[in-house]
Amino acid sequence: MAEPDSERLSEIQSKIQSGLRVHARGQRRVQSVQLADDLSTVYEELDDAVIPTEGEVDDVSSFFSTTDRGLQRTRKAVEVVEDSLDIGLGHSKLARLAMTGAQLSSGVALVIATHNLLISANNLDLARASVGSIQDIAAERFHDFYRAIGLFVAEAILFTTPFNYQIAWRGTRYLNNRFLYTLRHSGFSGPIDTALKGLHRVVMSETHYAIRGIVPAGLRAPEEFVTYLTSMVTQTLALLWKFTDMGVGEIRGKAEEIVAEYREFVVETYEVVTADVDVDAVIKNAVAQFRGELNFFRLTSPYADVSTM
Repeated sequence: MAEPDSERLSEIQSKIQSGLRVHARGQRRVQSVQLADDLSTVYEELDDAVIPTEGEVDDVSSFFSTTDRGLQRTRKAVEVVEDSLDIGLGHSKLARLAMTGAQLSSGVALVIATHNLLISANNLDLARASVGSIQDIAAERFHDFYRAIGLFVAEAILFTTPFNYQIAWRGTRYLNNRFLYTLRHSGFSGPIDTALKGLHRVVMSETHYAIRGIVPAGLRAPEEFVTYLTSMVTQTLALLWKFTDMGVGEIRGKAEEIVAEYREFVVETYEVVTADVDVDAVIKNAVAQFRGELNFFRLTSPYADVSTM
């Protein structure tokens, strides 16, 4: 795998932050539903037959020769997201596409990221149609939508700017989760590893702000910081559980590591003095929530009753 440039990764971080904060500053749910509605018109053109499944795309040129409509949808999605988040993602370059083989390999990931974004947008649009008020829509719908946006933005920037970087795993419709996992466990060392882990945390945290309504300055308040840390730990544990061989007995230790990572990240990124919170209580609460999501009663676990930890 070609080694990425840490400065370029920092630029991607900055664009994701600025873009998602455009939404975080306004009426988050209203703006999210409007963006989902705009993307739903592109979703209607989806054709699962042209999207890679679990298998590897061996012949990239052949893949793209049969997916002109997929590239058109990608351009449309990029244009909609650019307008909504007020950031440049290279729509003009996509419109005059002239790709080399290396760019084609990266393009597979962008097409799949577009596919995932449009599906999450449609799910949010359908959820809005099924409830009486936007406030009644499940938070998970917004989480999936914003996470897909963050990763779509990252893939669009990787694809449309000169960048010696290819994601070192197979193209699959589960790009969102696998991409986050890859960023957190990149296999690189030194500043590159630090930059990739930073991008993982940026995507997660900025998505979190856009959904939950927590702004960086709010992290000085104990209740806001507790909400932030608990959510971030729970989400990251879910990714590690799905894509690593993490055992039940490691969950508590991983939760402690993640809390430490995100506390440091907030201080370094936003230059705020965070609230003094009961870290042990945050860890216990996050692990308890994670246990609930996994239905630990079906597992043989040394943490039979996490609430007592």
